[in-house]
Amino acid sequence: MRQQVIDILRRHVDKYGFVSVAEYQQSRDALGKQDLYADYRFLDGFETIITLAIPYPTKEVKWSKKGYGRLSRYSYATDYHIVFGDILKRIATELNAIGIRTKASVDTGGVDERWAGHLSNMGWLGKNQFLIIEDYGTYSFLATILVDVPLATEERVHDDCGDCRRCIDACPSGALDNGFEQDLCISHLSQEKIPFGDTEIKYFKTMIYGCDICMKACPKNKGIDIHKYAAFEPTGIENIHLKSLLAMTNREYMAIYGNNASSWRGASVIKRNALAMIYNHRLYDLKDDIVTSMEALKDNPWYIETAELVLKRIDEKERTS
Repeated sequence: MRQQVIDILRRHVDKYGFVSVAEYQQSRDALGKQDLYADYRFLDGFETIITLAIPYPTKEVKWSKKGYGRLSRYSYATDYHIVFGDILKRIATELNAIGIRTKASVDTGGVDERWAGHLSNMGWLGKNQFLIIEDYGTYSFLATILVDVPLATEERVHDDCGDCRRCIDACPSGALDNGFEQDLCISHLSQEKIPFGDTEIKYFKTMIYGCDICMKACPKNKGIDIHKYAAFEPTGIENIHLKSLLAMTNREYMAIYGNNASSWRGASVIKRNALAMIYNHRLYDLKDDIVTSMEALKDNPWYIETAELVLKRIDEKERTS
């Protein structure tokens, strides 16, 4: 049975691993971690977590210029949930055909995919909490498939980060200074529905969604640039015009970015990030555009609060200039 499973996986992905449900649960409990469902109901009836990874390119499009915000590399083109989801469906169909019950997911199944990937020996956790996989570095998307058969974890020898602290030193927000503090992570902040203060605003210079700084600093990514999936190649939407973005309706935004990984939080989050970039780019002539956007989003308190602060800071700059 194990070899049959491996043969199926190899037809669809190059990187995979196995960890028992019991080991995963015990390790999470030992760490004091809580999953999406702390009582692990979502694992009932399953024996093994299959971890899987697919790569995406490291090569970035150039930042256009002042007045534009660039997407993080992982969110180029088609949403990886869609691409990986299709792969998982094909794998699950083949596993079901040999009598294995499955439950597949990308990000949404309750399993900590990075930790499961570490336990399954698919890679090791770097100091920036990315799973570092041989040949892929940190540039991969992760998924899991729960199965109702036992599959032994493969023993693999991996590298480690050793004394390297390049990602720690590169992070502008200090999110890695004391382990990993999610609330300080710029990528996390760019997706949260919260008002920005002066501290958060200063981080948004060229990238409007996500953050690749710690990944670009990681020496394990040197020389890696895998172009295996056409769906992850740039399509021309990666640089977003800030003025045009503020004027977009949700319908207009989704027509362009609906199948992009940056769209899952909606247009208002990206617009909030744009406010920070407008201030940092000194685009003070867009004050009226900000006011108009506030009228359209008048029922959104965290957007309004951020916009009011940006307008206040612009007025202060103009008075002292």
